[in-house]
Amino acid sequence: MVMRNPYPNEYEKIMRFLEDAYGHFYNLFPLSYPQSWKKENTDFSNILIIEENNKLCSLVRIFPLTLIYNNIKIKIAGIGAVSTKYEERGKGYMTILLKEAIKKMEKDGYPLSILWGDRHRYINFGYENSGKIINLTITLRGLEKQKVNSVKVKKYLGEKEVLLKVIDAYNKKSYRLERSIEYFDEIYKKLFVSLYYSDEGENFSYVVINEQSSETKVYEFAGEPNVILGILKYLSERFGKIKFYLEFPNFYEIPEIILKVSSSWNSSTAGMIKIISLKKTIETFLPFIEKGIPEKEEILFEIEGKEKIGIKKENGKVKFIQESENLIRLKEDEMVRLFFNLSDDFLKIEQNLKRICRNFLPIDLFFPLIDHI
Repeated sequence: MVMRNPYPNEYEKIMRFLEDAYGHFYNLFPLSYPQSWKKENTDFSNILIIEENNKLCSLVRIFPLTLIYNNIKIKIAGIGAVSTKYEERGKGYMTILLKEAIKKMEKDGYPLSILWGDRHRYINFGYENSGKIINLTITLRGLEKQKVNSVKVKKYLGEKEVLLKVIDAYNKKSYRLERSIEYFDEIYKKLFVSLYYSDEGENFSYVVINEQSSETKVYEFAGEPNVILGILKYLSERFGKIKFYLEFPNFYEIPEIILKVSSSWNSSTAGMIKIISLKKTIETFLPFIEKGIPEKEEILFEIEGKEKIGIKKENGKVKFIQESENLIRLKEDEMVRLFFNLSDDFLKIEQNLKRICRNFLPIDLFFPLIDHI
Protein backbone atom coordinates (compact mmCIF):
# COMPACT_ATOMS: atom_id res chain seq x y z
CA MET A 1 0.00 0.00 0.00
CA VAL A 2 1.24 3.49 -0.91
CA MET A 3 -0.26 6.74 0.41
CA ARG A 4 0.73 9.94 -1.38
CA ASN A 5 -0.34 13.14 -3.13
CA PRO A 6 -1.21 12.68 -6.80
CA TYR A 7 0.58 14.53 -9.60
CA PRO A 8 -1.08 17.05 -11.96
CA ASN A 9 -0.60 14.66 -14.89
CA GLU A 10 -2.89 12.19 -13.05
CA TYR A 11 -5.88 14.53 -13.24
CA GLU A 12 -7.83 12.50 -15.80
CA LYS A 13 -7.23 9.31 -13.83
CA ILE A 14 -8.62 10.99 -10.71
CA MET A 15 -11.73 12.20 -12.56
CA ARG A 16 -12.48 8.73 -13.92
CA PHE A 17 -11.87 7.22 -10.47
CA LEU A 18 -14.31 9.64 -8.79
CA GLU A 19 -16.98 9.08 -11.43
CA ASP A 20 -16.72 5.33 -10.99
CA ALA A 21 -16.67 5.47 -7.17
CA TYR A 22 -19.76 7.71 -6.98
CA GLY A 23 -21.57 6.33 -10.03
CA HIS A 24 -21.61 9.79 -11.65
CA PHE A 25 -21.61 10.79 -15.31
CA TYR A 26 -18.52 11.84 -17.25
CA ASN A 27 -16.91 15.09 -16.02
CA LEU A 28 -19.52 15.72 -13.31
CA PHE A 29 -16.91 17.05 -10.87
CA PRO A 30 -15.47 19.86 -13.04
CA LEU A 31 -18.99 20.70 -14.28
CA SER A 32 -20.60 20.76 -10.84
CA TYR A 33 -17.61 22.21 -8.94
CA PRO A 34 -15.60 24.22 -11.51
CA GLN A 35 -14.20 26.52 -8.81
CA SER A 36 -12.30 23.60 -7.28
CA TRP A 37 -12.29 20.64 -9.69
CA LYS A 38 -11.35 22.08 -13.08
CA LYS A 39 -7.77 21.00 -13.66
CA GLU A 40 -6.35 24.50 -13.29
CA ASN A 41 -8.24 24.89 -9.97
CA THR A 42 -7.27 21.52 -8.51
CA ASP A 43 -4.91 21.68 -5.52
CA PHE A 44 -3.08 18.36 -5.77
CA SER A 45 -1.12 19.03 -2.56
CA ASN A 46 -4.38 18.73 -0.61
CA ILE A 47 -5.44 15.44 -2.21
CA LEU A 48 -4.49 12.20 -0.51
CA ILE A 49 -4.69 8.87 -2.31
CA ILE A 50 -3.97 5.24 -1.54
CA GLU A 51 -2.64 2.93 -4.22
CA GLU A 52 -2.26 -0.82 -4.22
CA ASN A 53 -0.12 -2.37 -6.95
CA ASN A 54 -0.14 0.98 -8.80
CA LYS A 55 -3.95 0.97 -8.78
CA LEU A 56 -5.84 3.95 -7.31
CA CYS A 57 -8.01 2.58 -4.48
CA SER A 58 -9.10 5.47 -2.27
CA LEU A 59 -9.06 9.28 -2.19
CA VAL A 60 -9.90 12.24 0.05
CA ARG A 61 -9.41 15.95 -0.50
CA ILE A 62 -8.98 18.90 1.87
CA PHE A 63 -10.40 22.26 0.75
CA PRO A 64 -8.87 25.31 2.51
CA LEU A 65 -11.69 27.81 3.11
CA THR A 66 -12.25 31.04 5.00
CA LEU A 67 -15.72 31.97 6.22
CA ILE A 68 -16.52 35.56 7.15
CA TYR A 69 -19.24 36.35 9.66
CA ASN A 70 -19.66 39.85 11.08
CA ASN A 71 -16.06 40.68 10.14
CA ILE A 72 -14.68 37.58 11.89
CA LYS A 73 -12.60 35.36 9.63
CA ILE A 74 -13.06 31.66 10.29
CA LYS A 75 -10.39 29.41 8.86
CA ILE A 76 -12.05 26.08 8.12
CA ALA A 77 -10.96 22.96 6.24
CA GLY A 78 -13.60 21.36 4.06
CA ILE A 79 -13.43 17.63 3.42
CA GLY A 80 -14.81 16.29 0.16
CA ALA A 81 -14.51 13.64 -2.55
CA VAL A 82 -14.30 10.95 0.12
CA SER A 83 -14.25 7.88 -2.08
CA THR A 84 -13.08 4.28 -2.35
CA LYS A 85 -13.26 2.03 -5.38
CA TYR A 86 -16.25 -0.31 -5.01
CA GLU A 87 -14.13 -3.47 -5.17
CA GLU A 88 -11.71 -2.14 -2.52
CA ARG A 89 -14.23 -1.16 0.17
CA GLY A 90 -14.05 -2.67 3.63
CA LYS A 91 -10.24 -2.69 3.75
CA GLY A 92 -9.87 0.38 5.99
CA TYR A 93 -8.38 2.66 3.32
CA MET A 94 -10.72 5.56 4.10
CA THR A 95 -9.96 5.39 7.81
CA ILE A 96 -6.26 5.66 7.01
CA LEU A 97 -6.81 8.64 4.70
CA LEU A 98 -9.11 10.54 7.06
CA LYS A 99 -6.70 10.11 9.96
CA GLU A 100 -3.89 11.41 7.76
CA ALA A 101 -6.06 14.33 6.62
CA ILE A 102 -6.79 15.22 10.26
CA LYS A 103 -3.05 15.22 11.01
CA LYS A 104 -2.50 17.54 8.06
CA MET A 105 -5.27 19.90 9.19
CA GLU A 106 -3.73 20.02 12.67
CA LYS A 107 -0.31 20.78 11.18
CA ASP A 108 -1.78 23.48 8.93
CA GLY A 109 -3.37 25.22 11.93
CA TYR A 110 -7.07 24.82 11.23
CA PRO A 111 -9.43 25.34 14.17
CA LEU A 112 -12.34 23.56 12.46
CA SER A 113 -13.26 21.18 9.66
CA ILE A 114 -16.58 20.65 7.89
CA LEU A 115 -18.01 17.96 5.64
CA TRP A 116 -21.34 16.55 4.50
CA GLY A 117 -22.21 12.87 4.57
CA ASP A 118 -23.29 9.89 6.62
CA ARG A 119 -23.26 10.72 10.35
CA HIS A 120 -22.65 7.07 11.27
CA ARG A 121 -19.44 7.13 9.24
CA TYR A 122 -17.97 10.47 10.28
CA ILE A 123 -18.93 10.70 13.93
CA ASN A 124 -16.17 8.14 14.56
CA PHE A 125 -13.67 10.82 13.47
CA GLY A 126 -15.11 13.54 15.73
CA TYR A 127 -17.53 15.11 13.25
CA GLU A 128 -21.08 15.93 14.34
CA ASN A 129 -24.12 17.61 12.77
CA SER A 130 -23.91 21.22 13.92
CA GLY A 131 -24.05 24.84 12.85
CA LYS A 132 -27.31 26.59 12.03
CA ILE A 133 -29.35 27.38 8.95
CA ILE A 134 -32.71 29.13 8.93
CA ASN A 135 -34.55 27.83 5.86
CA LEU A 136 -37.23 30.18 4.48
CA THR A 137 -39.88 29.16 1.97
CA ILE A 138 -41.24 31.87 -0.32
CA THR A 139 -44.19 31.01 -2.54
CA LEU A 140 -45.87 32.83 -5.39
CA ARG A 141 -48.90 33.29 -3.12
CA GLY A 142 -46.71 34.96 -0.48
CA LEU A 143 -45.21 37.33 -3.05
CA GLU A 144 -48.65 38.28 -4.34
CA LYS A 145 -50.14 38.65 -0.86
CA GLN A 146 -47.42 41.19 0.03
CA LYS A 147 -47.96 42.90 -3.35
CA VAL A 148 -44.40 42.30 -4.54
CA ASN A 149 -43.93 43.49 -8.12
CA SER A 150 -41.39 42.07 -10.53
CA VAL A 151 -38.42 44.22 -11.51
CA LYS A 152 -36.43 44.51 -14.71
CA VAL A 153 -34.08 41.53 -14.74
CA LYS A 154 -31.19 40.38 -16.87
CA LYS A 155 -29.34 37.08 -16.91
CA TYR A 156 -25.61 37.08 -16.21
CA LEU A 157 -23.77 35.72 -19.25
CA GLY A 158 -20.18 36.15 -18.12
CA GLU A 159 -19.85 39.89 -18.66
CA LYS A 160 -16.85 41.19 -16.69
CA GLU A 161 -18.53 44.47 -15.73
CA VAL A 162 -21.52 42.59 -14.30
CA LEU A 163 -19.27 40.20 -12.40
CA LEU A 164 -17.53 43.13 -10.72
CA LYS A 165 -20.92 44.43 -9.55
CA VAL A 166 -21.79 40.95 -8.26
CA ILE A 167 -18.51 40.82 -6.32
CA ASP A 168 -19.13 44.25 -4.80
CA ALA A 169 -22.68 43.29 -3.70
CA TYR A 170 -21.54 39.91 -2.37
CA ASN A 171 -18.72 41.39 -0.29
CA LYS A 172 -21.21 43.63 1.54
CA LYS A 173 -22.91 40.56 3.02
CA SER A 174 -22.12 40.03 6.70
CA TYR A 175 -21.87 36.25 6.19
CA ARG A 176 -20.00 34.84 3.22
CA LEU A 177 -17.05 32.79 2.02
CA GLU A 178 -13.85 34.65 1.24
CA ARG A 179 -13.39 34.30 -2.52
CA SER A 180 -10.78 35.22 -5.09
CA ILE A 181 -11.90 36.86 -8.34
CA GLU A 182 -11.06 33.58 -10.09
CA TYR A 183 -13.39 31.75 -7.70
CA PHE A 184 -16.19 34.21 -8.48
CA ASP A 185 -15.61 33.71 -12.19
CA GLU A 186 -15.99 29.93 -11.83
CA ILE A 187 -18.71 29.52 -9.18
CA TYR A 188 -21.52 30.80 -11.40
CA LYS A 189 -20.59 28.33 -14.14
CA LYS A 190 -21.77 25.40 -12.03
CA LEU A 191 -24.08 22.90 -13.68
CA PHE A 192 -27.77 23.98 -13.52
CA VAL A 193 -26.86 27.33 -11.90
CA SER A 194 -28.00 30.70 -13.24
CA LEU A 195 -27.51 34.25 -11.96
CA TYR A 196 -30.16 36.94 -12.53
CA TYR A 197 -29.59 40.57 -11.64
CA SER A 198 -31.27 43.97 -11.54
CA ASP A 199 -30.00 47.54 -11.41
CA GLU A 200 -33.31 48.81 -10.03
CA GLY A 201 -33.29 50.51 -6.66
CA GLU A 202 -30.28 52.27 -5.21
CA ASN A 203 -27.97 49.26 -5.41
CA PHE A 204 -27.18 46.36 -7.70
CA SER A 205 -29.00 43.18 -6.62
CA TYR A 206 -28.79 39.59 -7.78
CA VAL A 207 -30.12 36.09 -7.19
CA VAL A 208 -28.44 32.77 -8.01
CA ILE A 209 -30.79 29.82 -8.49
CA ASN A 210 -30.92 26.15 -9.35
CA GLU A 211 -32.69 26.00 -12.71
CA GLN A 212 -33.86 22.40 -12.47
CA SER A 213 -37.39 22.62 -11.05
CA SER A 214 -40.33 24.88 -10.23
CA GLU A 215 -39.50 24.48 -6.52
CA THR A 216 -36.26 26.40 -6.61
CA LYS A 217 -33.21 26.50 -4.37
CA VAL A 218 -31.83 30.03 -4.13
CA TYR A 219 -28.12 29.39 -3.82
CA GLU A 220 -27.10 33.00 -3.21
CA PHE A 221 -28.50 36.52 -3.15
CA ALA A 222 -27.27 40.01 -2.34
CA GLY A 223 -28.45 43.58 -2.60
CA GLU A 224 -31.70 45.30 -1.64
CA PRO A 225 -34.28 42.94 -0.07
CA ASN A 226 -37.24 44.39 -2.01
CA VAL A 227 -35.35 44.05 -5.29
CA ILE A 228 -34.34 40.47 -4.45
CA LEU A 229 -38.04 39.69 -3.98
CA GLY A 230 -38.80 41.49 -7.25
CA ILE A 231 -36.32 39.23 -9.04
CA LEU A 232 -38.04 36.16 -7.53
CA LYS A 233 -41.41 37.48 -8.75
CA TYR A 234 -39.93 37.91 -12.24
CA LEU A 235 -38.60 34.33 -12.21
CA SER A 236 -42.00 33.11 -11.09
CA GLU A 237 -43.79 34.98 -13.89
CA ARG A 238 -41.33 34.05 -16.62
CA PHE A 239 -40.49 30.44 -15.75
CA GLY A 240 -43.49 29.32 -13.69
CA LYS A 241 -41.50 28.90 -10.51
CA ILE A 242 -43.94 28.54 -7.62
CA LYS A 243 -41.66 28.13 -4.61
CA PHE A 244 -38.24 29.42 -3.54
CA TYR A 245 -35.98 28.27 -0.69
CA LEU A 246 -33.60 30.79 0.90
CA GLU A 247 -31.05 30.24 3.67
CA PHE A 248 -29.90 32.56 6.47
CA PRO A 249 -27.54 32.02 9.44
CA ASN A 250 -30.11 33.30 11.98
CA PHE A 251 -33.28 35.37 12.22
CA TYR A 252 -31.36 38.59 12.91
CA GLU A 253 -29.96 38.48 9.39
CA ILE A 254 -33.38 38.15 7.73
CA PRO A 255 -34.71 41.50 6.42
CA GLU A 256 -38.21 42.22 7.72
CA ILE A 257 -39.77 42.36 4.25
CA ILE A 258 -38.39 38.91 3.36
CA LEU A 259 -39.66 37.45 6.63
CA LYS A 260 -43.14 38.91 5.92
CA VAL A 261 -43.23 37.33 2.48
CA SER A 262 -42.10 33.92 3.75
CA SER A 263 -44.77 31.22 3.94
CA SER A 264 -42.83 29.05 6.41
CA TRP A 265 -39.44 28.45 7.93
CA ASN A 266 -37.47 25.83 9.81
CA SER A 267 -33.99 25.37 11.17
CA SER A 268 -31.39 22.75 10.28
CA THR A 269 -27.71 22.07 10.80
CA ALA A 270 -25.08 23.54 8.48
CA GLY A 271 -22.99 20.38 8.11
CA MET A 272 -20.85 17.98 10.08
CA ILE A 273 -18.26 19.92 12.05
CA LYS A 274 -15.09 18.74 13.77
CA ILE A 275 -13.05 20.76 16.27
CA ILE A 276 -9.46 20.39 15.12
CA SER A 277 -8.10 22.68 17.85
CA LEU A 278 -10.23 23.80 20.79
CA LYS A 279 -7.89 26.67 21.62
CA LYS A 280 -7.83 27.97 18.04
CA THR A 281 -11.61 27.65 17.88
CA ILE A 282 -12.00 29.83 20.98
CA GLU A 283 -9.43 32.29 19.62
CA THR A 284 -11.37 32.53 16.35
CA PHE A 285 -14.67 33.34 18.04
CA LEU A 286 -13.16 35.39 20.88
CA PRO A 287 -15.13 38.59 20.01
CA PHE A 288 -18.43 36.69 20.46
CA ILE A 289 -17.25 34.84 23.55
CA GLU A 290 -15.75 37.91 25.20
CA LYS A 291 -18.94 39.86 24.68
CA GLY A 292 -21.14 37.10 26.08
CA ILE A 293 -19.35 35.60 29.06
CA PRO A 294 -20.04 37.44 32.35
CA GLU A 295 -17.26 39.23 34.21
CA LYS A 296 -15.20 36.99 36.56
CA GLU A 297 -16.82 33.81 35.23
CA GLU A 298 -14.52 30.97 34.23
CA ILE A 299 -14.91 27.58 32.63
CA LEU A 300 -12.56 24.76 31.63
CA PHE A 301 -13.31 22.67 28.53
CA GLU A 302 -11.78 19.25 28.00
CA ILE A 303 -12.13 16.97 24.98
CA GLU A 304 -11.57 13.50 26.38
CA GLY A 305 -8.11 12.21 25.51
CA LYS A 306 -7.27 15.18 23.32
CA GLU A 307 -7.17 18.76 24.61
CA LYS A 308 -8.01 20.90 27.65
CA ILE A 309 -8.28 24.67 27.66
CA GLY A 310 -10.13 27.14 29.87
CA ILE A 311 -11.23 30.76 29.75
CA LYS A 312 -11.83 33.44 32.36
CA LYS A 313 -13.07 36.98 31.96
CA GLU A 314 -11.27 39.69 33.90
CA ASN A 315 -11.56 43.44 33.34
CA GLY A 316 -13.63 42.86 30.23
CA LYS A 317 -11.08 40.58 28.57
CA VAL A 318 -10.96 36.81 28.22
CA LYS A 319 -7.73 35.06 29.14
CA PHE A 320 -6.80 31.39 28.83
CA ILE A 321 -6.47 29.25 31.94
CA GLN A 322 -5.33 25.66 32.46
CA GLU A 323 -7.19 24.75 35.65
CA SER A 324 -10.63 25.41 37.10
CA GLU A 325 -13.24 23.64 39.20
CA ASN A 326 -15.78 24.58 36.51
CA LEU A 327 -14.84 21.66 34.28
CA ILE A 328 -16.82 20.41 31.29
CA ARG A 329 -15.36 17.14 30.05
CA LEU A 330 -16.97 15.78 26.88
CA LYS A 331 -16.28 13.44 24.00
CA GLU A 332 -15.14 15.08 20.79
CA ASP A 333 -18.52 14.99 19.04
CA GLU A 334 -20.26 16.19 22.24
CA MET A 335 -17.99 19.24 22.44
CA VAL A 336 -18.99 20.09 18.87
CA ARG A 337 -22.65 19.93 19.95
CA LEU A 338 -21.96 22.25 22.88
CA PHE A 339 -20.15 24.85 20.77
CA PHE A 340 -22.16 24.76 17.55
CA ASN A 341 -25.46 22.91 17.94
CA LEU A 342 -28.94 24.36 18.38
CA SER A 343 -29.30 23.20 22.00
CA ASP A 344 -27.29 21.74 24.87
CA ASP A 345 -30.33 20.08 26.47
CA PHE A 346 -29.19 16.56 25.59
CA LEU A 347 -25.68 17.01 27.03
CA LYS A 348 -24.94 15.83 30.57
CA ILE A 349 -23.57 19.05 32.03
CA GLU A 350 -24.16 20.58 35.45
CA GLN A 351 -26.85 23.27 35.35
CA ASN A 352 -24.49 25.94 36.72
CA LEU A 353 -22.01 25.25 33.91
CA LYS A 354 -24.81 25.28 31.35
CA ARG A 355 -25.85 28.67 32.72
CA ILE A 356 -22.35 30.05 32.10
CA CYS A 357 -22.07 28.53 28.63
CA ARG A 358 -25.45 29.79 27.48
CA ASN A 359 -24.13 33.35 27.68
CA PHE A 360 -21.93 32.72 24.64
CA LEU A 361 -22.78 29.26 23.27
CA PRO A 362 -23.84 27.89 20.87
CA ILE A 363 -22.03 29.89 18.20
CA ASP A 364 -23.82 30.41 14.88
CA LEU A 365 -21.79 28.73 12.17
CA PHE A 366 -23.24 29.00 8.66
CA PHE A 367 -21.92 27.63 5.39
CA PRO A 368 -23.31 29.00 2.08
CA LEU A 369 -25.16 26.43 -0.02
CA ILE A 370 -23.46 27.25 -3.33
CA ASP A 371 -20.01 26.73 -1.78
CA HIS A 372 -20.64 23.14 -0.64
CA ILE A 373 -17.83 20.86 -1.79
